[in-house]
Amino acid sequence: MGVILLTYRKFQRKWNTAINKLKYSSMLVVKGKVIIDHSVSIKPFLGLKNTLKVELHNNTHLKHDIIIQGTGTLVLGENSYISSYSVIGVNERIEIGKNVMIANAVSIRDTDHNFNDLHLPMIQQGFKTQPIYIKDNVWLGHGAVITKGVTINPGAIVAANAVVTKDVPENAIVGGIPAKVIKYR
Repeated sequence: MGVILLTYRKFQRKWNTAINKLKYSSMLVVKGKVIIDHSVSIKPFLGLKNTLKVELHNNTHLKHDIIIQGTGTLVLGENSYISSYSVIGVNERIEIGKNVMIANAVSIRDTDHNFNDLHLPMIQQGFKTQPIYIKDNVWLGHGAVITKGVTINPGAIVAANAVVTKDVPENAIVGGIPAKVIKYR
């Protein structure tokens, strides 16, 4: 029974990957072997210039129930994955390096809404973007939030539910809201 189940799951992954590559072919750049599970949604923002691109390198994995949205470019480096229920909002650029582990329910967004004009509804004030860089060999814990303009340097660990608003040093372990260095690896 176990061999049959494993064979079925392997077939299902290949099938889902093929369907998603076809469905999102205008927005996907695939460089090598990738896995794209079921219920992955890649959505350009309507009404804005559609330039959403998702570049997946060799041995990457988009697990189920992920949303990637916006008008920018997302790059997922070799041997990296994004786990289930994560949301990536990319209106400029998000680069994720090699060997990066992104746990469930992580939010990565390179955009904030403007809100300074008290006489104009926030929805009409537009937004500002800054790229996000997540370097090689990084681990983002469950529920972490990464905000615009942040660089997470190689070897860093972001604790579960941390909100990263500033750059994270190499090999640092950060946690809290806002995230602060707890210690170094």
